[in-house]
Amino acid sequence: MMTFYTGWKYRIVFLLLLCTTSFIGAQETEAVQNTAFENLNTEKSDTKYTIGAVENVRLVPPNVILKARIDTGAKTTSIDARNITPFERDGAQWVRFVCMAGEKEHTIERKVVKTVLIKRHGEESQDRYVVNMRIILGDVSLLIPVNLNNREAYKYPVLIGRNFLRDYFIVDVAKHHQLKPMALPK
Repeated sequence: MMTFYTGWKYRIVFLLLLCTTSFIGAQETEAVQNTAFENLNTEKSDTKYTIGAVENVRLVPPNVILKARIDTGAKTTSIDARNITPFERDGAQWVRFVCMAGEKEHTIERKVVKTVLIKRHGEESQDRYVVNMRIILGDVSLLIPVNLNNREAYKYPVLIGRNFLRDYFIVDVAKHHQLKPMALPK
């Protein structure tokens, strides 16, 4: 009886592992780029970093450093995305877009989290796709929702909003480039 029970337990564990592996395999389709870094979120602490009005941030994917304007008035972070093309994958809505880092183009595909209506001062409101992207500033690494917008006409390709700043940063607008984005783990 004990042998049967032990064998039965191992069979259940094996089946659970098999199901988990299949589930993870299905998830890898979405996280094709930089999968090892997807789950690395910074723990909250009582210490807050002081940053300036302009900082360099790392965007993952495609693992590039971009200039960012820090905007405490913006609720959501926005990144420069060009040639935004919606498509369907496995019954879900996705977008393909180009991220510019200097002269180099990086094509990125992400699952759409939602679409939002952005109100703009003196201009018509605009529908934008929202996707999850990893932003790194200093030692803070967060996977957050960002909206996609062609920011070619703007000086900074990234606008950091409160959804990234909250709980981690204090902004001193008289300063700039206070923190360097940490490197990715190898």
